[in-house]
Amino acid sequence: MSHPTRPPVTQRVRASRDRARPGRHSGSRRIRNAQRRPLTHRPRDSALDVVRRWLTTPHDFDWIFVHHSTRSIHGIIRLVFAGAVLLNATVSMLMLASPNGPSGTPAIVYVFLVLALQIAAMIWVLTGPTPDTKAQFLGFLIFGDVGITSVILLDTPTSALIGTFLFAINGALCTFFLSPRVLLAHLAFTNAVIVLIGTLAYVQNLWGPWDAIAAVLVASGASSGVPVFASIAWSLVSTDAKASDLDSLTGVRNRRGLQNSVEDLWETALATTSPVVVVMIDIDRFKSVNDRFGHDQGDTVIVLVATRLAELFDGHGVLARTGGEEFVAVLTDVDGDVESVVARVTETVHDRQDTIPVTASVGVAVLNPDSSLWSSGPGAIDRATRGADSMMYRAKAAGGHRLLSTFL
Repeated sequence: MSHPTRPPVTQRVRASRDRARPGRHSGSRRIRNAQRRPLTHRPRDSALDVVRRWLTTPHDFDWIFVHHSTRSIHGIIRLVFAGAVLLNATVSMLMLASPNGPSGTPAIVYVFLVLALQIAAMIWVLTGPTPDTKAQFLGFLIFGDVGITSVILLDTPTSALIGTFLFAINGALCTFFLSPRVLLAHLAFTNAVIVLIGTLAYVQNLWGPWDAIAAVLVASGASSGVPVFASIAWSLVSTDAKASDLDSLTGVRNRRGLQNSVEDLWETALATTSPVVVVMIDIDRFKSVNDRFGHDQGDTVIVLVATRLAELFDGHGVLARTGGEEFVAVLTDVDGDVESVVARVTETVHDRQDTIPVTASVGVAVLNPDSSLWSSGPGAIDRATRGADSMMYRAKAAGGHRLLSTFL
């Protein structure tokens, strides 16, 4: 059974190993490579630097959408989608009833067609699966922008300019779930429509030149200003949040990142009835590497090992650095090839051609669906982690550079 009030599994394993092996160097010395750099004052970024980071940082939709802090709002996202479509549909119906709305059979038929599509989209959002892919969000954005534009342009320019405020809803969608480049493309389209409407109002003598310019500036500022500011702030916060799940030296997950990934891995294993495999990897005699070559070279070794392991386990699960020279991988055997992948761990770590060749002791615990622990839920991974740690310790006690496994 799992124990919610106990510390995370990797912390418990770390502590139990330190107590069990008094002859080993302490945990504080083990993580010295990750903490030895002096603290320095980081200059505050200028506004230009912030904007540059906003535009150049790669956008990771999958990470943002599935991050543990956003999962609770997936239901709200569905309601926001439906509410946005309902608002657009309401505007379409009001335009049909307005004396200043579309006139002529083609225009009226077109608005009815758009209205039918909006109602169909709203029903799909409410009854279908929650939109969860970048393509779906992008499709909704295009559908909203094109639908809003094609309908409001059938109204008088003065009324159409009010309708451009609907673009702000789509801007919010870009802010949180799509990239800055997509947001800028949306805003370019939005402002082109606003300028067109202002120009039509001036040409039709509905506004003077200064009134038209003022109206365009107000509509443009309302539709663009808040989404841009919010997108910059959200991008910075998301980047920092993602970094908090990663080890700063190697770029693989840290303890927190591993804990946040275990639930998803368990759900994948349940859905596919696939074994869960926990792999503990500890570089052999790493203290001697630091003592002989220095901590900078030790860092280089750790980064090299992490890169190789990440490539080996890519697509099979998650890898985390949980100590100075210790890594933990939690894998699911969906494709039935994890056994061959795990068998290559020791040869992946060791390469005689390396400037500083190292070996590793590896412990593996396999949790099969027919195991009595399977009904324990994600807590079963705690037990598998302890089993893998025990196997790794035995491998190290036997001289290292070997892999030992157990089945639970």
